[in-house]
Amino acid sequence: MDNEGAARRPRFRPKLLDLAIVAVAAAGFAFSAVTVYGGSQPSTLVVSSGSVQWLYPLSEDRTIQVEGALGVSTIVIEDGTARFLDSPCRNKTCVAAHPVHAAGDWSACLPNGVFIRAEGESHTDVDAIVR
Repeated sequence: MDNEGAARRPRFRPKLLDLAIVAVAAAGFAFSAVTVYGGSQPSTLVVSSGSVQWLYPLSEDRTIQVEGALGVSTIVIEDGTARFLDSPCRNKTCVAAHPVHAAGDWSACLPNGVFIRAEGESHTDVDAIVR
């Protein structure tokens, strides 16, 4: 078959504006990825029971006793993570849950009404804050 008779495909040649748009999009993606995933670790654990909230620094290892609707839940902070160590609920789902370690992570003992979540605030000069 003759190449003259075949339809020629137009060849794509990127223009300067095309390259600039791709570069800006790549820079925006890199910036957002660093902002979301590359920031500092959360530094505060918010513990709430009923209408009361306590703030604890995640940088200090400690064990916390929190009174809930059914009894006392025990929360442990170790190596920048927090988790339920024990709770008076029946099926202990909160104890089996993964530790809270990234900003926005949370865990709860629903029957006991005790909630924990990680935030990015820093209160390293105090032991706890009650809201």
